Amino acid sequence: MPGESPSQAFLLVKFHVYLPDQPGSLAGFASDIAATGGNVSFFHYDRSVDASRVAVEVQFSNDQGSQALTKVLEKKHYSSELLRTSSHEVEVVSLENVLEVKVRLQNRPGALAAFADLLSQHGANVIYMLYDEEVDAGSADIAMATKDTAEITRLMEAMNEQGHHYRVIYRGADAEGAAQVIGLKMVEKFFLRLKRLLPESDIEDLRSLVRSSAELEQDLVRFYTEAGKNLEAGDVFEKVLALASRSRAKTGVKFRVLEMPPREFPGKVKLLSFRLPTSENFFLFVHGSELTMIDTGHGVYYEDIKGLLRKKQLDPAAVRRIFITHPDTDHAGGSGYFQQEFGTEVYMHPGADEVIRNMNRGVGASGDLLNLNKYYTRLSSRFTECRFPERITYFPVKDPGRAGRFRTIADFDIGPLRFEAVESLGGHTPGLVFYLNRQRGLLFTSDFLLNVPSLSADEKEHLNIYRYLLTNPNRDTRVYMEETEALKELAQEVQQSLVPAGRKVTIFPGHGAYYEG
Repeated sequence: MPGESPSQAFLLVKFHVYLPDQPGSLAGFASDIAATGGNVSFFHYDRSVDASRVAVEVQFSNDQGSQALTKVLEKKHYSSELLRTSSHEVEVVSLENVLEVKVRLQNRPGALAAFADLLSQHGANVIYMLYDEEVDAGSADIAMATKDTAEITRLMEAMNEQGHHYRVIYRGADAEGAAQVIGLKMVEKFFLRLKRLLPESDIEDLRSLVRSSAELEQDLVRFYTEAGKNLEAGDVFEKVLALASRSRAKTGVKFRVLEMPPREFPGKVKLLSFRLPTSENFFLFVHGSELTMIDTGHGVYYEDIKGLLRKKQLDPAAVRRIFITHPDTDHAGGSGYFQQEFGTEVYMHPGADEVIRNMNRGVGASGDLLNLNKYYTRLSSRFTECRFPERITYFPVKDPGRAGRFRTIADFDIGPLRFEAVESLGGHTPGLVFYLNRQRGLLFTSDFLLNVPSLSADEKEHLNIYRYLLTNPNRDTRVYMEETEALKELAQEVQQSLVPAGRKVTIFPGHGAYYEG
């Protein structure tokens, strides 16, 4: 690969070329260089940055060789932007099929072409390559993907037979190793990391969803780009996004809920509490012939929730009202389905309107995390089949009262139980409310005051509960911490008022079991 001797003059040509992202492209390109008398002095390709773009420097002994190569490239349209996408693009779906080597190449023109041809014979698709004559004139770093692990073994045997000297840098890994593999596209990294959470059939379902929408794929790429700018925040959001994706694997015959002990109140009112497979809760009041819900869980669980209600001899059509704590997909994602099928009335804080219209749970915030929130919201909504209602009844903010440090913006009845809609201070996400019944001491706290010990090890791991709720996904962490303390004070205030009646306040969080405060 190195060029002529230093005493001999040569022409150095630098250019970018666009190749199809498929096996054999590099071999054909390298052969064209060799056939026109070119000698590669620099070659860089990183599929994770651009699946087609190659930066290359080629040495020629005269201008005729460079002109000949230019004609060949033009004839093959290798310089055309149209080759950026191709129906033959290869997608890396298993790290076991990835091999990265540092290979020694002989000091002669055509060495790269010969090695690239060997890769092509074994269907190896190069995903990364770096050769720099000034750094190391005799070797190149090459990462590639094959159709299966057996082909990697056959390729390495062929490299040995042909006398190539190489060192294996990487061969296969678990899903956590995806981030370290050079040349993988961001979308591929996401799905490879999901392998730890989902069976292959469910990952393929998600992969098909992404393939079907160029906009969705771009959102995933942009999400990872923004996450790269905010590494700690990106790690938290990625875990939550993976958890949201995991919900798709917990439907149908795999749907399991944890039912917490029911509560009964005067006036024949019963409160049922359910924890869905990905840890979020929904609550159901049964009063007379009517059902009232607080939160719904992800939209992907809608059919399963209807089946759950029917098993309990409850008619889903009797769900006449749903009160949403805030417009995150794991709390509001099923509300639109109930409204579409049964005409259910859905209530939210007016601040939820802007979140839904902009599909950004961080709307109104400033700083670097704004875009990360936007792409997270859009991806989570699509992956979990979120459907917000077309008609939302927003609480009218009139003559607000007080509940400790919070404003109460509305009140409503569920049977004989009177509830107050308590407005959040805005630390977690816009449009969040708590629901409080003072007489019975019922406080629905959404993503605050969670009962962490009640969560399973699996839920803690994937929800990453402490960091998820105490750092970056909050619009304002300082305010979030302040209102956490304010909620504790409110619970204590309500508790004091219940002492004469011998009752205790009960906290109903959005994740984990309810508990007495």
